[in-house]
Amino acid sequence: MSSSQLPLERLSTGSTAFDQLLGGGLPVRSLSVIAGEPGAGKTLFALQVLFHLGREGKKGLYLTTLSEPALKLIQYMQQFSFFDERLMGKELIFADLGSVVRGRDADAVLKAIVSRVEQEEPAIVVIDSFKAIRDILGDPASVRTFVYDLAVHTAGWGAASLFVGEYTDEEIETHAEFTIADGIIRFRIRREELTAVRVVEILKLRGANQVSGRHFFEIGPDGLTFFPRVRGPEAGSIPPISSADRVSTGIAGLDDMLGGGVPRTSSTVIQGATGTGKTLIGLQFLLDGARRGEPGIQFTLEETADQLRGIAQGFGWDLRELENRGLFSFRYVSPVELSTDAFLDRARQLIEQIGAKRAVLDSLTSMGLGVASERRFKELVYAMTKHFRAQLVTLNLNMDIADLLGSAQLSGYGISFAADNVIQLKYVELDGKLERGISVLKARGVRHATDVRRMNFKENGIEVGEPFKGLRGVLTGLPIPVETKEP
Repeated sequence: MSSSQLPLERLSTGSTAFDQLLGGGLPVRSLSVIAGEPGAGKTLFALQVLFHLGREGKKGLYLTTLSEPALKLIQYMQQFSFFDERLMGKELIFADLGSVVRGRDADAVLKAIVSRVEQEEPAIVVIDSFKAIRDILGDPASVRTFVYDLAVHTAGWGAASLFVGEYTDEEIETHAEFTIADGIIRFRIRREELTAVRVVEILKLRGANQVSGRHFFEIGPDGLTFFPRVRGPEAGSIPPISSADRVSTGIAGLDDMLGGGVPRTSSTVIQGATGTGKTLIGLQFLLDGARRGEPGIQFTLEETADQLRGIAQGFGWDLRELENRGLFSFRYVSPVELSTDAFLDRARQLIEQIGAKRAVLDSLTSMGLGVASERRFKELVYAMTKHFRAQLVTLNLNMDIADLLGSAQLSGYGISFAADNVIQLKYVELDGKLERGISVLKARGVRHATDVRRMNFKENGIEVGEPFKGLRGVLTGLPIPVETKEP
């Protein structure tokens, strides 16, 4: 940017995450249309912004038309933490244009809006619902003239303007207010089978480097909480992996297979059928780190924290003591209501808060339930591995594979490319009994063992033993002695 190009002055929305999506906040003197279906969060967003700016001493003017009356809005807002009664009538002014709008006189409506704005001199103006004004005025020519005349006035107000309305996709493409608007922000409720996810998209914002695409948000006691869609971090923020700096898996025999452990800040997919020991390997990995003074966290979408503590107790591991010291943490989320981008955004925040050096996600299979497409799932896994590396975290990712016995396969969804290391757990049938096998399919920058070794559950955890000798086809789960000739 040259010295003659001054940055746009901006108003914060009160959400750091959403300000970042906007490229720094709402530009001053801009006109933005807030569009969306009923119940999508448009009005709540506008009021949340006004209360935030009011606490900063910036005056807001909220003009209602034929949507919800001001008294009802105020009553509804009182249940949210951002509501501050001290701002009412001072930094936050409500005015009703309903009686003027019903007169169907575009000039009168324009005059009423301009008069009130000039009287209050606000930093931000909200008209809710602007779509109602359009519908009442009716005549397309009058509406277009009214919109353009109002746009001329908004340019001179020195305030940011938000026009709120329930617009369809077709109306966004054809209505005049979207043509003259500096910004278009669309709120939606995306329904997937029996669940619903709230998304927001910044379709347009002049003079801003906004983040494109659909982002997620939730409505709770604090209002709207935004979760930017997960993207890969900037290339310069991802440190290189050094094969010389190793992290123990907590299992001596597995460390031997890896030539001393996994490289620090690498990501490892541990895949296998149900019951092969994926969760237990993750627990031992975190337990080893805790004993070395490295905080760790288990993100679990399957067993609850109490269930995992019970599993650990069965092997003589008291996790409560480590949890009390801040060296071991659990974060459980049900996959039924999972919003994946929100989950991963919170995961990164928790990593930072507790200073975690190790993390386990159990499992990718359950996480996949909250992802709309296979492509998006791969994008999320890739971005997650890179973000965790940028946070200097060594990551284990568990994943189920469908086969119990039979031909071996790489991890489902084709996500092995995103991991630095891939470890396969396998059932092996020998003499009518099931044994467990473990092999390292991939380890970047590491000269690893390529054989399949026995893996057993002992009193103090998993033990990796000797390779399966004198057999071939071990990875199929149905090995045969080397000397046996096939028919």
